[in-house]
Amino acid sequence: MLRPHQMNSVIITGSNNIQETVIKELHNLKILHIVEHSKNELADIGKPLESAAKLSEILVKVRALMAALGIKKEDNRFEIKKGSLEIESTTKKITQEVSINLDEFKKIEEQSTKNQAAKQELEILKSIDMPLESFTPYKTLAYFTGYINDINLLKEELAEITERFMFFDSIAKKSPFIVLFIDAKNKEQASNILNKHKFSPVNFANIGNLKGNASGNLKKLEEYTKKLQQKKDSIKKNLEKLSMEYQGFLIAADEFLDEQLEKAQAPLKFASTQSSFLIKGWIPAEELKNSIDRLNKASKNKIFIHFEPAKKDDKVPVKLKNPIFAKPFEFFIDLYSIPTYKEIDPTFFIFLTFPIFFGVMLGDIGYGALSILLFLVLKKKMPKAKNFFNILILASFVTILFGFLFGEFFGYEITHPIISRVHDMFTLLYIAIGIGIVHVNIGLAIGFINELKSHGLMKAIYEKASWFILQIGIALLALSYFGKILISPLIGAGFLGLSILMLFKGEGIKGIIELPSILTNIMSYVRLMAIGLSSVELAIVINESSKEFFHKGGFFVLIGVLILVIGHAINIMLGLLGSFLHSLRLHYVEFFSKFFHGGAKKYQPFGAKE
Repeated sequence: MLRPHQMNSVIITGSNNIQETVIKELHNLKILHIVEHSKNELADIGKPLESAAKLSEILVKVRALMAALGIKKEDNRFEIKKGSLEIESTTKKITQEVSINLDEFKKIEEQSTKNQAAKQELEILKSIDMPLESFTPYKTLAYFTGYINDINLLKEELAEITERFMFFDSIAKKSPFIVLFIDAKNKEQASNILNKHKFSPVNFANIGNLKGNASGNLKKLEEYTKKLQQKKDSIKKNLEKLSMEYQGFLIAADEFLDEQLEKAQAPLKFASTQSSFLIKGWIPAEELKNSIDRLNKASKNKIFIHFEPAKKDDKVPVKLKNPIFAKPFEFFIDLYSIPTYKEIDPTFFIFLTFPIFFGVMLGDIGYGALSILLFLVLKKKMPKAKNFFNILILASFVTILFGFLFGEFFGYEITHPIISRVHDMFTLLYIAIGIGIVHVNIGLAIGFINELKSHGLMKAIYEKASWFILQIGIALLALSYFGKILISPLIGAGFLGLSILMLFKGEGIKGIIELPSILTNIMSYVRLMAIGLSSVELAIVINESSKEFFHKGGFFVLIGVLILVIGHAINIMLGLLGSFLHSLRLHYVEFFSKFFHGGAKKYQPFGAKE
């Protein structure tokens, strides 16, 4: 429970002609954590099996189809019966059907884009009654289309250079829109005049093939756009139908190919020579005998297997070993760091203390009951996060227990409390500090055991036992100073001095610098009282505010109800967030800092899926 599963180092070697057989059996066993081989003078890195390239190609096509059809990975009961041949032929068929629909959809999208551009141009011209055929190249005429600031001034200046021009205009947006036809020989002069008046040209590139006026073409375009949209909707329905029809197959195909590709690419982690392969890895001790028997049977005793227990300096992958009731709390270890093989696993301690810290801070029967209901619903909707919600459900149950202790129901004291958070603040403060002392010292005790296992008795005494002596020294000094015990303060000072020398011996100057940390760590547990007090005070404010409206009666009763519902909903959310984060902080910072190093790799057996 406090130690991970015992691991054995394993080396498997054999000739290349049985490599694929060994890989298949290892994949079925799902027990070997493979240590990747690095190329050296003695052995190269292995090559993937011949099937790897083909499997990878088909897998890419399957995942492309899943993306095109909007299919997400989920639990699936569809079974692939004929392996990769079935997948390849069916995938080819689906790809053809999907491609036809997607190509048509792409053409419609392109046409819709052109129609939208043409519509914007026609909207500009619809107030000018002139045929669209006018916007064609001429030999003797030039024309300009765009926006300008002052039409009248423009006409005057154009009249000065020629009488041969025709002018159309409409008020569009903030600036007037104009169409100017002028003799081709005056084109350059007209251009200069237009530029002087800050002319902003508009290019009608998308209506060159249209005839008639703008209004008539707009109606035709809208009808055409509706038909295109109908075609798009039809294609979407076809794709949805294909998605429903082939969803199970494609998900199963993805899983099957991913599994086969994992086997085919496994040799990339092996050491290899021209005629043989070598696999290094780790197997839990309790699974070793069965694994060796099955590998020998599959290979017909044509492989050599060497195994030995983990050594002191080995980098061992860690498989945590916790009872079923504490297992969900491994979530916090995964979130932080995996303990090394020789360290004590803190999961069980988190199981014991996290719900208590959470419950002390939230501590209300009503809040706890609502929290349980909330987390049960979320657990049903998000089954993959069930461990996380199991933690919160247990913590919410403990919240109800502390709610009875504090006599609180949505901030009201419904019974005579054993401890009142409002009236017994100092009692709670002392309890919180007491919890801190116990929790921090449990951490130091675990640290002592870890150091004893890793570096021996003296190292453990200097680095960890010194903190116990320091606390004894501080306690004796304080008690003698306040006259609580009849001993000389020199005894406490002696303990204090001895602990400082031990810390310097064990950790050097770092230990001296960290001397105040023991007090700050313990005082940090005051938050157990402070967070809970802030929550109950806010609940009281909400209740008192709503009560004022209830007394007024009538419509104000509804306002009072809204204050209660919204106020307590916000307070629950704040309470849940604060209780969770601060409980977590007390473990990660105050508790783990006394013993935890972590940094190990998590045990990930070949063939197993998270």
